Amino acid sequence: DLQKILDEASNGVIYFSLGSNVKSSGLSDNVRKIFLETFSELPYTILWKFENEDLPGKPDNVIISKWFPQQDIFRHPNIKLFISQGGLQSMDEAVHNYIPIIGIPFGADQQNNVKRIITQGIGLEISLSTLEKSSLKKAILEVMSNPKYRNRVKELAELSKDQPMTGLERAIWWTEYVIRHKGAKHLRSPALDIPDYQYYLLDAIGFILLVILVAVYVFIKVVKLVLRFIKYLLPKSKVKMQ
Repeated sequence: DLQKILDEASNGVIYFSLGSNVKSSGLSDNVRKIFLETFSELPYTILWKFENEDLPGKPDNVIISKWFPQQDIFRHPNIKLFISQGGLQSMDEAVHNYIPIIGIPFGADQQNNVKRIITQGIGLEISLSTLEKSSLKKAILEVMSNPKYRNRVKELAELSKDQPMTGLERAIWWTEYVIRHKGAKHLRSPALDIPDYQYYLLDAIGFILLVILVAVYVFIKVVKLVLRFIKYLLPKSKVKMQ
């Protein structure tokens, strides 16, 4: 059914997902209403990763599902735009498949990731705090209709793909390399063989405790010396007063 939906979407498809940490079902009613009203006015098919079984007010051009095979969807030629929270892995997958992005950051590293989208010229940013139907619709139409975003994404993707071998070929080569050299022990990190007292930083902790003990010992000795000196001076001061 998903293949049929994608194949028949002659105007293009927008994939909308906020990742695994941010839940679309947790969006406020007002924000959800803005998305639904905006999507209803667009000539595109929208695949929305939505965690609930039902989405009240959903227009006919919006398809919801609790899960979509994201990488498979990205490979379909009718996918024209990805609306994302700005997760790094999803961004990489979109760029790899020549898909421009509209980022809606929520937190963590997403703000910086979305700034990179703008800096690299592969999409736009929408702020959730100032979200309006007009600005959302304008951003979607801009990215969908302006070829500069897709051309720039394609340029970046070609740069990343221009390597002497594919990822699979590289994995096979290194696997055979380790076999040829009987485990490739010369590449083994010395950190893997450190003793337990170093692994658990017991030497560092012991040194810090020793410094603290010495400092406390010196402090106590100084205090005792000062008190002894004060006791020594007190009798003499009383004699002078008399």
